[in-house]
Amino acid sequence: MSGVTGTLGLFSLVDLFQLLAAARRTGRLTIEHPVTGARIYFDRGQVVHAEFGELAGEDAIYTLFADERGAFEFRLGLPSPAKTIAVGTENLVLEAMRRLDEVNKGMTPRPGVAGSGGITVSSEAVPAVPEVVEGEQREFALNPEELAVMSQVDGHRTVSRIAANLGLEMDAVRVVCERLVRTGVLKLQNRRARTARLVTRLTRKRLAPLVVGVDVSILNAWENVLGAPVEEVACRRDNGSVLLFQVAPMEGIGPYLELSRDTLVRSNLRVEQTLLVRPITDPT
Repeated sequence: MSGVTGTLGLFSLVDLFQLLAAARRTGRLTIEHPVTGARIYFDRGQVVHAEFGELAGEDAIYTLFADERGAFEFRLGLPSPAKTIAVGTENLVLEAMRRLDEVNKGMTPRPGVAGSGGITVSSEAVPAVPEVVEGEQREFALNPEELAVMSQVDGHRTVSRIAANLGLEMDAVRVVCERLVRTGVLKLQNRRARTARLVTRLTRKRLAPLVVGVDVSILNAWENVLGAPVEEVACRRDNGSVLLFQVAPMEGIGPYLELSRDTLVRSNLRVEQTLLVRPITDPT
């Protein structure tokens, strides 16, 4: 790799820094930012100096990560005129990601809007299961929150399960996992359980409002795939809208979704209506 050119947006700074670090390149990365030019110097893959307008050192890096714009070019072999950065490239990138997460915290709403009768209509994603990236282990200075999350990562626990075990908000754990994914510490796999086609019917048992009965054998099959208890189901109607319900396990009811009369009325469903039902393990 004698040199690299491109445009930020098509190529992220995280990818660019990790590429140069992995290749142990020495040289200068120039970014033609719309505000002012930036220069970042690498020595055998480690960032040693950065300039962005009047900013220098780590502050220049963090400001660039917060506003990734402009064309870039890496020229091999150009020495750094100064040394203003002592932290390793991996930890520099991780800290930049932490600062971005702090700025963006609470700004992105979760998918889902309120439907009639207090029922949530959701576009819930497939449950995500974090795994440690295999291969060469790199040294990262993880903060206490990141270390706590990493202690729970086993390739089976979902993000929601990790959050529950740690007593943390799921969105906070999701942010940590996404940050560690971007910096190459973790990877995410999505586990998808088969959707069941179930027919609604009025239950003879006592069910709370917005709770539905699902056959135990169906729940067991889902949980074997997901590796986590199924506490909610998403039910898709013919018009495409999706309703979320809490689950009550029931023995021997087969391909039926049992609902109380109150739940049928609140959710605007009728008896003998076929719904596509899939499990949810990450609560909204």
